[in-house]
Amino acid sequence: MTGRQIVDVAYGEGWDSGRGAVLGPIDPSAAAARNAAGLPYAVVLRQGSSPEVIVAHVAWGSHYLGLWAYDAHGRRFLEMDLRRLDTDRLFLRHQRSWAYATEAAPEFASDAGRVAIALRPDGRGTRIVEPKGDKGGSLHTTAEVPEERRWFPVPAFGQWRGLLAMLDFPDADGCELREATQAPRGGSARPNWSAPRGMRPRHLDELFTAGTRFTTDEVYTVWDPIEAGKLHLPSGRLVARDPTYGDCAEDAGFTVRVPPGSYPVQLASAGYTAEYGGRTLIIDEYTAARVLISGRPTVSWEPALLDGQDERLLRDGEFYGFGVDSGTCSFADATMAGELAGRFRDDPAAGVRQDGDTGISTVDDPATGTNLIACPSGRGDGSYPVWTGRDAAGEITCFVADMLVLHGATLSGPTRTS
Repeated sequence: MTGRQIVDVAYGEGWDSGRGAVLGPIDPSAAAARNAAGLPYAVVLRQGSSPEVIVAHVAWGSHYLGLWAYDAHGRRFLEMDLRRLDTDRLFLRHQRSWAYATEAAPEFASDAGRVAIALRPDGRGTRIVEPKGDKGGSLHTTAEVPEERRWFPVPAFGQWRGLLAMLDFPDADGCELREATQAPRGGSARPNWSAPRGMRPRHLDELFTAGTRFTTDEVYTVWDPIEAGKLHLPSGRLVARDPTYGDCAEDAGFTVRVPPGSYPVQLASAGYTAEYGGRTLIIDEYTAARVLISGRPTVSWEPALLDGQDERLLRDGEFYGFGVDSGTCSFADATMAGELAGRFRDDPAAGVRQDGDTGISTVDDPATGTNLIACPSGRGDGSYPVWTGRDAAGEITCFVADMLVLHGATLSGPTRTS
């Protein structure tokens, strides 16, 4: 798409590369209405009947613009995932490209060379090069992407030359865009794309509701929550972290604060039966831990974030979590989290109270009135999200650290009680 060429602009739900046609065409006025409302739609840029196509997936309500570019053989060779972090600027969150060995190679051929770049607004980024795709090794390096290729202007509706510039097409300004006055025939269709979405919480209240059943490979029954004591939060800023770490970013605490005070900590547990050596055993697991701020019902959930974390940057299934390398997680106030964790780590006998039955440990600091409450982290090491619950008035009800043991399970209802 170079030179003074006419580029046709069409709108729809997406692009059907198999048929070489707009999927679920919509007319420009409907697309403009969706754009203004933040609803998803697609923009298709094409020269005549050429298989070279640019497709923009627009979903401003999700702060997202995605670009797919197709080559002369109708194969996708470039993807760009951009996020609207400012009113007038898009940030390049992720980019993938494919280099096909031959003209006959199919789209996403296993031996196609691949390059993936992941970027962060703080200037950091990674680059993964796989010259032979699945057929060879990979090289992981720091991404060297200049600032002008990380940030792009937000295109106004109808001003789509900016999309060509994002894809670095030469002479983009020389192209004449010709917008269809109405949608071509094609009927309605479901979109073949969606805006990326980070991990969402599942069944958090049910993890703490005795009698609830979950089904995975096993059938779990939720037990009564285990009371782990009261956590003192004089600053109202909660920290969740592995207590065996040294100083870490988590010690600053989550950005949302609660009124200073003391709040109950509970552990969620569930068990299932298993046969071993001719005996029936009950296998128990910790599935979550929470700090209860109020007794009001939770009606919405959001990720608990640290300074600098931005939910709009998350890709499908991603989450911000605290790392665990010792099989132990803990809660503490931001004013003393690092100090109390150091005592837990370096001198367990000094001021540490342990419950051998539950694995719960508490470190107290009488001078400040703060404490740290530690417990086993589900199945051990990993990274675990913390979710903030809010009531109908928007007030915080709780913080829940999900150990992801039952995140993918099916909720199968309460058990029968006599």
